[in-house]
Amino acid sequence: MKKIKIILSLLIIVIAIGFLIAKKDGGYSATDVLENANFTVENPSITIHTVDTDKEDIYTRIKIPEETQKRLLQAFQNAKFDKATINPVDYDYRITISLNTGYTMYLVSEKRSLTVNRTEENYTMVNDNDFFSILEKVTK
Repeated sequence: MKKIKIILSLLIIVIAIGFLIAKKDGGYSATDVLENANFTVENPSITIHTVDTDKEDIYTRIKIPEETQKRLLQAFQNAKFDKATINPVDYDYRITISLNTGYTMYLVSEKRSLTVNRTEENYTMVNDNDFFSILEKVTK
């Protein structure tokens, strides 16, 4: 009986440690956030608009060179995400990633966060692979 208690205790400890490691490395991938997005399609693109609620037309499109679009898409694809809470007043960009379908999101660059329009889910990029630094350079 004593051996069973020791084995059971060790088993519980191993499972708990495994769960903590999985949770730490876990989070969400870009395909989780965008509901099975296919990043291998031909001619993927990204469209970015600034959001300024003080203007009559609150969206202003930013022209992005094709090479920069590829870098942004690659960074987004490799990013990791966690669930978050975002105040819509803070949005400063609206982006649309066109892959197998269009995925529109609103970004809060200061908090490295986004809201996926289709699902209304909020996420923070915990490992953005320079997505926001590339975005900052292209929007200046």
